[in-house]
Amino acid sequence: MTLAKSPTARDSAGLPVPLEAAADALCRSASEAARQHERVAKLNDRGAHHSEMQEATELRELAHRHVKARAQLYELSAARGKGEQSDAFWHAANTMWHAARDYGRRHAECDAATAKLTKHSSEKLGALALEYELEASALLGLKNAIAGYRKVRPDA
Repeated sequence: MTLAKSPTARDSAGLPVPLEAAADALCRSASEAARQHERVAKLNDRGAHHSEMQEATELRELAHRHVKARAQLYELSAARGKGEQSDAFWHAANTMWHAARDYGRRHAECDAATAKLTKHSSEKLGALALEYELEASALLGLKNAIAGYRKVRPDA
C-alpha cells in the first residue's frame, strides 16, 4: 500500500508556503496577539472608556483569528516534515505551534464561559476566574515559545 503525500501548504493566493515562512508568520502573528492581549488588559486596568475598550477588543480578536489561521497554515506546511531545517528549528517551531493552539483554545473557552455567565454566584465566578487563570498561563506559554523560536530564528 502506498501512502499518500500530504498536500503542499498554500496561502490565500494559492502560492506554496515553505515551512520556515509559515513558522515565521506564526511567530509574528502570535507576538502581535500577545501584545494586543496585554494592551486590552492595560486599558481595562486604567478604566478606559467603553468605546476604546470595544475597539481594542476587536483588534485583539482579529489578532487571535490571525494566529489561528497562521497555526493552520504551519500545520499544513509541517505535515510534509522538517525537510532541510535543523532539529532546533523544528522543535522550536513545533513548540510555538502547540503553544499557539493551546492559547487559542483557552481564549475561546474563556470567551464561552464569560458568555454563559448570567448569575454571579460565587461558584460560577470561581469557575470563570479559573478559566482566566488558564488563559493567562497559556499566554505565558506562548510568550516563552515565541522567545524560544526567536533564539533559533532571530530575524523572524
